[in-house]
Amino acid sequence: MPGLKLAGGFLAIIIAGTILLSLPISHKAGADVSILDAAFVSTSAVCVTGLTPIDIQTSLSLFGTTVLMLLIQCGGLGYAVLAVMFIRIASRGLDLSDRSLLRDSLGADPKIGTKRLFNTALGVTFSIEAIGAVLLFIAFSREYPIPRAIYLGIFHSVSAFNNAGFDLFTTSLIGWNDSILVLVTIALLIVAGGLGFIFYQEVLSNAGRKRLSLHVKIVASMTLFLIIAGTILFALLMPELDLKNAFFQSVTTRTAGFFSFDQLTLPSSAVLLSIFLMFVGASPGSTGGGVKTTSMFAAILGAFSLLLGRKPQAFRRTIDSESVNKAFFLIIISVLFISGTFFLLTITEPEVQPLNLLFETVSAYATVGLTIGVTPTLSVPGKLLIMLAMFCGRVGLMTIITAFARKGRGEVKYIEEKVAIG
Repeated sequence: MPGLKLAGGFLAIIIAGTILLSLPISHKAGADVSILDAAFVSTSAVCVTGLTPIDIQTSLSLFGTTVLMLLIQCGGLGYAVLAVMFIRIASRGLDLSDRSLLRDSLGADPKIGTKRLFNTALGVTFSIEAIGAVLLFIAFSREYPIPRAIYLGIFHSVSAFNNAGFDLFTTSLIGWNDSILVLVTIALLIVAGGLGFIFYQEVLSNAGRKRLSLHVKIVASMTLFLIIAGTILFALLMPELDLKNAFFQSVTTRTAGFFSFDQLTLPSSAVLLSIFLMFVGASPGSTGGGVKTTSMFAAILGAFSLLLGRKPQAFRRTIDSESVNKAFFLIIISVLFISGTFFLLTITEPEVQPLNLLFETVSAYATVGLTIGVTPTLSVPGKLLIMLAMFCGRVGLMTIITAFARKGRGEVKYIEEKVAIG
């Protein structure tokens, strides 16, 4: 089953990463990295989240950070893309299960050609990461020797495009919050990774044509709206922020995890805004998490259409009822999962403020990686809960549920009866 293969594939990569990050060669002299910490970092990297209980810069060696970067790349591309890549390298043709696995991993329509989608995913990823690495190298070379600047450029480009949020500066991008080149490059990489490979597949296939699908129009409009609205709201809620840092905060809360100022300074209103943006997340088939822009769009439009007694319509198209129902289902089970995890964390971490725990829970489930200083202080049960949230958020609750769900045979049909609602 594709769902079980995806979950098992991600789990296998996480285990391999844990073993590599547990090796002494991965640690700096004097660094204390437990097996649980290595497992947490590996899970966070493969799930492209960015939460970590240790300081990456002071704890991991060059070998360790390189392993981390490879785990991030594997997590961003996804297990299915990697599996297909190795199958093609081995010169073995793709069977139906391989094609289905790739489409399920990227949330693609069965009508989309597997070969083109695979080539698009690899081509877009490595092309954009290369451009980002060059731009970041230019910025970092002003402060670091050329070899180190090259490595920093590559690492942070990979981390940003895959919406991971891991950095090698200890305090993320606070030291670069005056650099327009660094902030804008990282922000654009985050946005580029969050649009999704399905988006790029269609845009590249329809180059020069005016007609684009409803999916592309929703992704583009929702992404632009959330970035602009978030920038304005952060600027209003935190007058001390300049426009570029308000813009960066709006972008990074969507699933990246980088930060250009201390998140502990966020007022409660900005924390709640961040939680909402993290919950929405990126777009389907992307390197980002969250319930996705299209799901939120379909759910909101479907709710208003239901109240007005008409079918949900957008961009001169009608959204099918199955898509709306899936959006409602995804949002509901995500809220339930977050609520359950948050409830358990209030038991395991009673000394932490509830709002901060909720922020951390959503950050983990939406694979964002932003923290208000909670992750490093988590107990063992707390770390395990956050690891579970990251894994479920990356693989997808719907994927996990459908993998174990069985269609009933000989289902009994009962008489329908209305229930009073509201």
